[in-house]
Amino acid sequence: MSAADKATFALSAEGPFSDNLDDFTARVAQQEMAAEVAHALNDGGVLVAESGTGTGKTFAYLVPILQCKSRTIISTGTKHLQDQIFHRDIPTVSHMLNLPVNAVMLKGRSNYLCRYRLKTNGSQSSLVGKKQNLSFSVIERWASKTETGDIAEVSEISDQAPVWREVTSTVDNCLGGKCPDFKKCFVAKARQKAMEAEVVVVNHHLFFSDLSLKDDGFGELLPNYDAVIFDEAHSISEIASTFFGFSVSSFQLSELCRDIVSAEKEDRSASDFASVIQPMERALDSLYQQVSGFADQSIDIEQVQNAQFQRALENLQVTLDALIDVLESAAMAGEALEKCYLRATHVQHLLDQWIGGRDSNLIRWINVTQRHARLNGTPMEVSQRFNNVMTRAKTWVFTSATLAIGADFSAFSDRLGLSHATFRNWDSPYDYPNNALLYLPPDMPDPRERGFSDRVFEVIEQVTNASRGRAFCLFTSYAMMNAVYKRMKASSQWKLFLQGEAPRSELMDRFQRTKNAILFGTSSFWEGVDIKGDALSCVVIDKLPFASPGDPVLKSRLQACEEMGGNAFMEIQVPDAAIALKQGAGRLIRSETDRGLLVICDPRLKTKRYGKRFFDSLPPMTVTQQPHHIDAFFQEAS
Repeated sequence: MSAADKATFALSAEGPFSDNLDDFTARVAQQEMAAEVAHALNDGGVLVAESGTGTGKTFAYLVPILQCKSRTIISTGTKHLQDQIFHRDIPTVSHMLNLPVNAVMLKGRSNYLCRYRLKTNGSQSSLVGKKQNLSFSVIERWASKTETGDIAEVSEISDQAPVWREVTSTVDNCLGGKCPDFKKCFVAKARQKAMEAEVVVVNHHLFFSDLSLKDDGFGELLPNYDAVIFDEAHSISEIASTFFGFSVSSFQLSELCRDIVSAEKEDRSASDFASVIQPMERALDSLYQQVSGFADQSIDIEQVQNAQFQRALENLQVTLDALIDVLESAAMAGEALEKCYLRATHVQHLLDQWIGGRDSNLIRWINVTQRHARLNGTPMEVSQRFNNVMTRAKTWVFTSATLAIGADFSAFSDRLGLSHATFRNWDSPYDYPNNALLYLPPDMPDPRERGFSDRVFEVIEQVTNASRGRAFCLFTSYAMMNAVYKRMKASSQWKLFLQGEAPRSELMDRFQRTKNAILFGTSSFWEGVDIKGDALSCVVIDKLPFASPGDPVLKSRLQACEEMGGNAFMEIQVPDAAIALKQGAGRLIRSETDRGLLVICDPRLKTKRYGKRFFDSLPPMTVTQQPHHIDAFFQEAS
């Protein structure tokens, strides 16, 4: 029996899953996808597979992986899916197939305690407040008994708490094999387990971070592998762009200065660091003052390309050079100062590269927060670099529920240079025509008109009364979300939740526990949310989710497309927005028994020629513009 036949049989009505696993339904689409993955694992090559919600894509790739015994990296878009695959899906498939597997879940180094940084930073009580001192005490007690060092074990402290930056390492500040605590290093232990494993489950950020380490000549975290499976692959090109680029931030340099102070206390080189750190801090402040008027924005370099900004950059270069001169001689005093020296020279190289602007494929832009500025360099295109990466494994599988618009994969594949791939598409098995209704409200003004927000409020009030709450209201901007939420809060009888009131996971828990609730969210709620049953029966989308053309990276790519004779709007903006709409709409039907109403308030879906691309991205639903059809739909479900 061939590998494809073995995978198909395992997931058939006669196979072990159907015989032994409750709620398992044999699906032709799942079997076909498993066969395609088996072919790819056996013969090598690239498979791009869109697998609609409910197809069972995770089992479809796990079954042939375990059967073929290929050494495989499984990379996910979220830590939530990473946990689910490792803790639930791999054990289930292993048990059903009676095939033991050595699987390991590996997280980025910022998820593991660094004993050395806990020891050095925890002792500097004068540098932290009372609350942070209490957190150090909790962490020290946990550190004495933990076996994994995974910070997720510490439920008393949020994983977003600032204290974790003080007791976890980065590529910049890790001492590696020269660390006095290296033999007890949790990152090293996790990496060693990964090196010995058959299957390693990571997330996309760790995968590309590891590539960056290899390219820079540092020790990698991941083992060599035969196959790579990208689940939730729709976000790959964006993440690749981030990791194939670089950044230099004022926070990064401030942290370096602070670590130099700590390293000097340990290594005692007797160097005069005050004479170079203080000018560095003033240079960072001067640079920030040049961009502070753009706080909470991302801007391209042309917006600040003036003499004052250029002088601030040059001053930063000069002060960094002076800092490196002192570090170079001090580095002989100990490992901590040597590491600081290597960090400083690496930042110097990146800063020179950013200021020089000699790479025509590099988009230079600046992200400004309330306190810091980050100088970013993002590649215009990543296909060539990504194709070089793909020489490192025999088999590559990209899968998601949202990779194509209709049968067209080009928006996804062109950016990664995957024209040589095999493309397959399996629709969701759910009965969208009978279980979902798409409502396009009549008399909607153009989104750019002043009355649009008022009309969106009226529509949301109308449809959530019909659905008795139980709704997601998804917005393309915080301004629109907050404006509509404020009016709904004054008039709605339903419990309302607003993005930003609590962490995302906590908001989701509250929404699911609360009967007849409505959640207001922006981009982070458009994907990765899986709520089955009646708790979510309505999804309202305010506008077609076009990315802001003012985004510096998108702006540069649009301009480059136009300069090459292309139609940037139709080739870049419309496909991106159509895939994003598909993600948002995908929150609605999550099981065979789910029923729900999808509302899209943007009239351009009907009035513009490009509207057909958006319709092609959506599941096949009954469409109406009649309000009374909404009441009938929910009455039918009662």
